[in-house]
Amino acid sequence: MTTRAQLSQIAEDMNGHTSLMRAALEGDTSAVKRLLGSGSDVNARDSEGRTPLMFAVINRHADTARELIKHGADVNATAKDGGTALMLAAASGDVEIVRDLLSAEADISGRYRLSGETALMLAKRNGHDEIAQLLEQAGAREQENSPTTGFRESDDVSRGGTTESTKL
Repeated sequence: MTTRAQLSQIAEDMNGHTSLMRAALEGDTSAVKRLLGSGSDVNARDSEGRTPLMFAVINRHADTARELIKHGADVNATAKDGGTALMLAAASGDVEIVRDLLSAEADISGRYRLSGETALMLAKRNGHDEIAQLLEQAGAREQENSPTTGFRESDDVSRGGTTESTKL
């Protein structure tokens, strides 16, 4: 008979979640270091195209995100929805992670496919003025006539809700 833990592991594996992704999501920097030291792929992607860095960022685990960046995480990786780690950090209001990503040369021009929103637009909409200022200093500009309608996965995240980006 299959146990609940085994069923959970099977379901996680079906979504493409790795041990590194789970450790990043939980902010377990020690486990992240151990897994990276044993050869885990720092840029592995799940079925939605999300990376361990995105999982760390969405839950505001700055130390874990820094460790992943230090080990070569692609700061410009794009999920299937168009989201990037910088966009997630801007939406959640994490100034420290935004600074780290900008220092690692994160692309400021990424857009969600459905809404067309950029990191700058997300920061402004969510009232994260310091982040908006950092992004503008890095060269981000709001585009006129950009699409801003439709469901935005960042909406629930900015309100502390749960989206596919925050679920394992």
